[in-house]
Amino acid sequence: MINKKAAAKINLSLDVLKKRDDGYHDIKTLMIMTSLCDELKFTKSDEVNINSDFDFPIEDNLIYKAYLKLRDYKNMDIPFKVDIVKNIPVAAGLAGGTSNGAMTFYALNELYNLNIDRKTLIELARPLGADFTYMMTGGFALASGIGDELKILDDLNLDHVLIVNPNIKISTPKVYSKLEIKKERIDFERVIRALYSLDVDSLNRYMGNNMEEVVFKKYPEVKKIKEDMINMKAASLMSGSGSTVFGIFESKRDLDRAYFYFKEKYDLCYKVKAGGSYGGF
Repeated sequence: MINKKAAAKINLSLDVLKKRDDGYHDIKTLMIMTSLCDELKFTKSDEVNINSDFDFPIEDNLIYKAYLKLRDYKNMDIPFKVDIVKNIPVAAGLAGGTSNGAMTFYALNELYNLNIDRKTLIELARPLGADFTYMMTGGFALASGIGDELKILDDLNLDHVLIVNPNIKISTPKVYSKLEIKKERIDFERVIRALYSLDVDSLNRYMGNNMEEVVFKKYPEVKKIKEDMINMKAASLMSGSGSTVFGIFESKRDLDRAYFYFKEKYDLCYKVKAGGSYGGF
């Protein structure tokens, strides 16, 4: 039996630079893992059995796609059963599905003693989605390209983070399809400096997510969550393509006050920590 924790990430800023000829977008984004995680328990089995409440075909599940990649690479079947305690909201900008798939690579490699090195596992995962490289690497990272070129930064630890999701499922491709590429660029150096010094005012000034405009227009409730976070002394931003909003607080007192406020409105409300040590690598 192999146990893995598949951590959620948050985008501490996200800049969409241009649309590529292959249909993807060049981006620049600052990411960090959080203590919010799904719990996965892998055991050997006679057939593949993904035991959770997913409401889509198994062929579309990134856990299953990770299994197929490893099976084909080793030219041997590696059937398994996985029991999942799902804590990360779905289609929420937290890369929960990708995180589950990423941990499947590591879990099956251990479960069947495949002896595939980490670099090869990451290369196998790369075609499955732009977030896989980071979700299999972790840390505090600045990503470029389509999100698969990483620069690992000195570790950052954020102890007072609030994650709020209004249970709105958002399609990332649909957000990209409506996105207007801006000329103004996010100043990531200023964002990084403000994060290390935990300067909330500067973070609210310099952090950015180009996808917010599209999502806020269709779902003003998401915008309201961010505004309320800021009014409660947080540095706040929508993560990824939404609909999750996070707030970074200076103190536990401010975090607790915001948590009790939002918990009355939203079931998917979590007090978490963020840092390079999270993830089940």
